[in-house]
Amino acid sequence: MPEFIDILDPVAGPGIVGQVRVDRRAGPDGGTAPPLVILGGMTQTLSSWGGQVRPLSAQRPVIVYEARGQGQTRLDVGDVSPPVHVDDFERLLDALGVSEPIDLCGFSFGGRIALAIAAERPERVRRLVLSGVSAGRGALGRVVVRAWRESLRTGDLEALAWLSLADTLGPRYLEANEPMLEAFVKATVQRNTYAGISALFAQTLNDAPDSPWSPLNLAPRVRAPVLLMAGELDRLAPARELEALAAAFPGPARAEVLSEVGHTVAIEAAERWRALVIEFLA
Repeated sequence: MPEFIDILDPVAGPGIVGQVRVDRRAGPDGGTAPPLVILGGMTQTLSSWGGQVRPLSAQRPVIVYEARGQGQTRLDVGDVSPPVHVDDFERLLDALGVSEPIDLCGFSFGGRIALAIAAERPERVRRLVLSGVSAGRGALGRVVVRAWRESLRTGDLEALAWLSLADTLGPRYLEANEPMLEAFVKATVQRNTYAGISALFAQTLNDAPDSPWSPLNLAPRVRAPVLLMAGELDRLAPARELEALAAAFPGPARAEVLSEVGHTVAIEAAERWRALVIEFLA
């Protein structure tokens, strides 16, 4: 069940405590696998991972959390930059009593933060799984992000939610789930805050080549083995640039492209994604 975990929130002020919304599962009795920590995409919440948490937790402990700015997590959004997310991650693990190296899985925005964590806190990460993160966005991806930024000027999240469906989901998934799209949009709007998502857009999407937080600048600092996954039809993290990112890691990095899938690999191809993750983490 979701719960709130207290951590210090220095963005809000010295000694002030905030809360991170977490879904944690204990894993099988007698299991020895390290915890798997999952960070979702920008407008995703704990509910976005509901279909994956139960089967994954049959293998190992699982922790999913809503980062600063996401969902119902109660942390100041005055600063949601990557280094703040790295510190939040470490404070959360400490609050949960997790001291051993963990396996870390991130998707899209969450993948970029997971990459930053693995680079900044290498002693915390045993293995790293990234979906929806590539060497760059390409012209199409940059236009998509610009359109999302402009949609936020409306002052609410509904326009962004509708735009993001077409930009992140592949045509096969959209066709199969069209009757549910309005509910998807409603959930995005209800489960997030405009202030939080706006802050994340403003502070975490710097694609400049000289940014220390760009994937190609973070990858060479990662020690852990890495599994990279991209959808063949991804408009935001092009599959054609996945090998370039894999080559930037100093250690083992495996790239997998899933056919007929868009950006949201773990949703559109849930079983294929999960099988690759379980195999890689074994």
